[in-house]
This record gives sequence, structure tokens and C-alpha cells, in this order.
Amino acid sequence: GWMGRVRNWIETRFSVMVRSLGLHRLSARSFWGLVSRVNLIVLVHNLIRSRLLLKMAGVEL
Repeated sequence: GWMGRVRNWIETRFSVMVRSLGLHRLSARSFWGLVSRVNLIVLVHNLIRSRLLLKMAGVEL
């Protein structure tokens, strides 16, 4: 139902952000570079979960 559509929308947006930020390949040159990339992934995930990005995009659930 509607939950599946919302989940699909969120997963699509998340995958687009991951690809656009280059996070799908964690090719860090150092340990701290890897830590930074993982932190960025977690940050984006948390923003989506908090619905902040949805509000910024003008989407209401």
C-alpha cells in the first residue's frame, strides 16, 4: 500500500544521494577519510529518517 510507495520513494532518494556524493564507493585514502565517508552516510540517513530532507523538498507525509 502507501507504506511501500513511501519506502520506495525514500530508498530511491537515498540511493541518488549516495551516488551523487560518491558514497557508493568508499575509496578512502586514509582511516580518517573512511571515517568521514561513513559519518556522511549516517548523517544523510538520519536526515531522511527525521524527515528534514522531506520537508526541505516540500513533501509532506
